Amino acid sequence: MSKYRDKLYEGETLRDFRELVVRYESRFSNKPAFIYKKDPKATEHISILYGQFVQDIKSLATSLLDMGLENKKVALIAPNRYEWCVSYLAVTTANITIIPLDKSLPNNEIKSLIIRSKADAVIFDSKYLPIFEEIDTENTSSLTQYICMDEVLSTNISSNHFFTYSSLVEKGRKLYLSGNMSYEDIVLNPNKVSILLFTSGTTAISKCVGLSQSNICSDIYALSQMTDIRKEDVFLSFLPLHHTFESTCTFLYGTSCGITVAFCDGLKYVQKNLIEFEITGFVGVPLMLEVMYKKIEKGVAEKGKTNLVKTMRKVCNFLLKFGIDIRSKVFKEILNQFGGKLHTLIAGRCTYE
Repeated sequence: MSKYRDKLYEGETLRDFRELVVRYESRFSNKPAFIYKKDPKATEHISILYGQFVQDIKSLATSLLDMGLENKKVALIAPNRYEWCVSYLAVTTANITIIPLDKSLPNNEIKSLIIRSKADAVIFDSKYLPIFEEIDTENTSSLTQYICMDEVLSTNISSNHFFTYSSLVEKGRKLYLSGNMSYEDIVLNPNKVSILLFTSGTTAISKCVGLSQSNICSDIYALSQMTDIRKEDVFLSFLPLHHTFESTCTFLYGTSCGITVAFCDGLKYVQKNLIEFEITGFVGVPLMLEVMYKKIEKGVAEKGKTNLVKTMRKVCNFLLKFGIDIRSKVFKEILNQFGGKLHTLIAGRCTYE
């Protein structure tokens, strides 16, 4: 890996998330946006094209508007999955405020944040159904609509308030095709608070932070100046999407470039996923990169090649001064341990290429 880049790319600005969705449709419609497996043991890779992604966003958004949720607040909680990404953009591009919640929170904290945020609806993975059934029974929150990402039934929540994600996408698709232009008629104010985040502070009580789409789009523009990510790239998503770091860098910025986002099967499957999905980059935390680096160093030492690698690293860095890059060939054996195509790692505010 070379040192930090000292040049900026031209970059490309975005006004709001609706411009992002337009970009998906106009530039990348027939390209895979997401790839994943139903479970870690599965061999089949499920691929979703950008064109389908756009249709699902518009369909779900149309249903949410039909439910009267414009200018209201929708909480979102689930592991990293395709439906999370659709829900995030359907909500925010329909002039509804999104509240991404930490998927690892204990039940009592989820309840607390739902109450404190005054969310009007929630979109969730089925594993959280018991929590929301309890919240509905207690009648202590402002929730009026419950939307489950999976095909399950609730015996406790009234059918008038409980919906499945797929049924709303299908309903919205039919409404849209029949001429319902409520989604297309939405005009966003990019400076209005669009995302409410709960983040830990100096006390035990989490703090609520409001972000506008303009805030996020500014970060996307800055990232486009710092990195050379292209539509041929495949990024592995394993950090939680509710974190602004992962949702901005991998999801929003990555898809703005037309990359394919591959959902990781779990932290213990990272190396396996790097190989099988032919990953070219990922967003991580410094500690993880340190672990990877030490693992590489240990493997090199066990083969008695530490001095050779140090020497070749100096040779490669010297040749880079003259525009000659032979690193992928020299360190091919090491790179193959991570799939052989990895070339971009983003950690914190630093980008390594």
